[in-house]
Amino acid sequence: MSVQDRVVLITGATGALGQATSRVFAQAGARLALTGRSEGSLQELAASLGLPGDRLLTHPADVTDAASVDGLVKQVLAGLGQVDALLHVAGGYRGGKAVADTELDDLDFMLGLNLRSAFLVCRAVLPHMAEQGWGRIVAVGSRSAVQPARRSGVYAASKAGLIALIETIAAEVKGTGITANAVLPSTIDTPANRRTMPKADFSKWVPPAQIAAAMLYLCSDEAASVNGARIPVYGQA
Repeated sequence: MSVQDRVVLITGATGALGQATSRVFAQAGARLALTGRSEGSLQELAASLGLPGDRLLTHPADVTDAASVDGLVKQVLAGLGQVDALLHVAGGYRGGKAVADTELDDLDFMLGLNLRSAFLVCRAVLPHMAEQGWGRIVAVGSRSAVQPARRSGVYAASKAGLIALIETIAAEVKGTGITANAVLPSTIDTPANRRTMPKADFSKWVPPAQIAAAMLYLCSDEAASVNGARIPVYGQA
């Protein structure tokens, strides 16, 4: 499952899953373009990876903003020459309310963070992938998108929209050398989730590195026939 020398753009790189994904792809020989909101956090992550400057680029961006995304992709192309794979890890959760009690701000926030961001970044990289005749797009969805639970309406809806977007892209790029797929984790074993749910059985949660491993496969030549898939990564739950 080689991604040797492929340029891989990772959004949400400074989060727990983004960091794990960055490490897995760095170890697999990829050249990395990492983005997040905090320049300081990006620099800390870059230092921990130990990659030389010609194999690593960091650029802070707001992936819910079109101009910021366009600037990000231009920087990656200028610095690393191409974008072979997009790992759209950026996203988040806001829930805990029944639909009847949910504020419009909650809806707008979730749609922006989980759906608008994916649309903007995919739209920005697709022309370059089409020009080179090869590309991989992998987005992080959620089990909630296909198995919604109580009090998670806007989160589940935003992730369901993300899956629909990825499946649409998959249909549009069929036969071009580009693929688009989504991984669907259940609860990810992160420090933040442990703090939020201290009484849960962490052994049933999904280790971030295992999600990253699924993404690594989807970015490989071996996965050229996998397009428009929803890959469940549910752990033991």
